[in-house]
Amino acid sequence: MKIEGQYPKVPVQDKGSPKGKEKGDVQIEKNKPADIKKTSADQFAVKKMRSKMETEPDMDLEKVKALKEKIKKGEYQVDQKKLAANLLKDSLLEDI
Repeated sequence: MKIEGQYPKVPVQDKGSPKGKEKGDVQIEKNKPADIKKTSADQFAVKKMRSKMETEPDMDLEKVKALKEKIKKGEYQVDQKKLAANLLKDSLLEDI
């Protein structure tokens, strides 16, 4: 048995249409100004969120301070079931 050629066959492009131009591409070019406006609005929203994130602290300093005090006094109790559930949930989310 002899196998010749390329499988699956690569589609041959029409000689009449320029490379990379398909019927669907023309439709996209007509809608370009709307896409630009949407992109600008999206970029503005992203910049606004980034600036807000940069001004916020990475952690709740008051909560950290309260937890440190509880640990020093020996009052901090670990909820083992909650800890185990969160560890499992995080490991499952990492697999996704």
